[in-house]
Amino acid sequence: MEWLLTFWKWPGRKVLLAVLAYKLVSFASVFCAVELFPSFNDSQYERVIHWPREAPPSLAAYFSTWDGAHYLFLSEVGYQKNSPSCAFYPLWPMLIRVASHLTFHNHFLAGILLANLLSLIGIVLFHHFVTLYHGRETANLSVVLLLAFPGALFFQFIYTEPLFFLLITLFFMFLFQKKYFWVAVVGFFLPLTKAIGIFCIFPLLWQLLFEKPLTADEKLETSNHQPKIRHSTFDIRHWSSLLGPLLGYFCYFLFMYCATGNPFAGFQAQRFYPNQPSIANIFNLPRFFQTLFMPLELHGMTDSVIDRGLFMLLLPCLYLIFKLNRAYFAYSVPVGLVPAMSSWFFSYNRNLMMCFPLFIVLADILKDRKMRFAFWYLVLLMGTIQVWFWWRHVNFQWAG
Repeated sequence: MEWLLTFWKWPGRKVLLAVLAYKLVSFASVFCAVELFPSFNDSQYERVIHWPREAPPSLAAYFSTWDGAHYLFLSEVGYQKNSPSCAFYPLWPMLIRVASHLTFHNHFLAGILLANLLSLIGIVLFHHFVTLYHGRETANLSVVLLLAFPGALFFQFIYTEPLFFLLITLFFMFLFQKKYFWVAVVGFFLPLTKAIGIFCIFPLLWQLLFEKPLTADEKLETSNHQPKIRHSTFDIRHWSSLLGPLLGYFCYFLFMYCATGNPFAGFQAQRFYPNQPSIANIFNLPRFFQTLFMPLELHGMTDSVIDRGLFMLLLPCLYLIFKLNRAYFAYSVPVGLVPAMSSWFFSYNRNLMMCFPLFIVLADILKDRKMRFAFWYLVLLMGTIQVWFWWRHVNFQWAG
């Protein structure tokens, strides 16, 4: 019973239990919905990438559509030349393959268990991180906003977001604690997980060029938590941490070359997807503004009002993030803007979820008692959208 007493005294127990309850309610609701009120037809099912690919609809298929099907294919079959699945980064499917040895080679079970375990750890760690540097109240509200965010449903599915969110939270925690060896280790894995993983190099550069953000045992010097900035002295041990993300990105190209014979197979596979995501799109500003203000539907792959609304929410928050913490800003600008501009809003709500400073700054603003109505209104609005996204996703319709 000693472990139970220890758990009861643990400050993060309420967050852990709340996230577990959120996951259980979500899965129970989906199970009831798909068993009692299925809302798709066979032709719709056949048009969507699902897993297993040559099988009729099953309970597992509801949780392995779209990107999840690609990751399971990569886990079971591997990368193949000229395959659309080459567009997906390798760390997550390889991790599923390793975990499948513990689930009797059931890759679906390994993936769904991993996704929920990693997201659970990531969210609890995120709460701990925000508590250390911004206070418990901001941490509590940040987690509520994160869980209500429309893209948060992908924390429950076989998508790469659970792994990436855990890694980026660890990265910033080690960065703020000035543990540069572990910064390099985590930074190595980020570019192998998602395309935006390489952007972790920007807050690291900020940290190395200027005075480091405050550690957990230091007091905040200003009301907006902005650390005092001074030029830092050169330390080769600290600067060598830049090799982590750079080596990780190099290993990505090396892996793709070994697997397909083409180090750029992942980039070339983007031609199979809507808007053909590419860094070159960033410089096509006329096309970007054309897609921003094009005739829209409530939520489609390339014409989503919701995705563009989230982008418009981010823009003013970037200034607030800049005031809150410069390292956050150095991360949020590329992570928030590049996915919108490189793919013209394709899958934007899911990518924006990885811009975690957005939730911190919103919580910091809305924690005032006078702003609680706005806070709960935002939570209700985003939560309603997320429920709708859940329904769409398990019925083989586009959610993000």
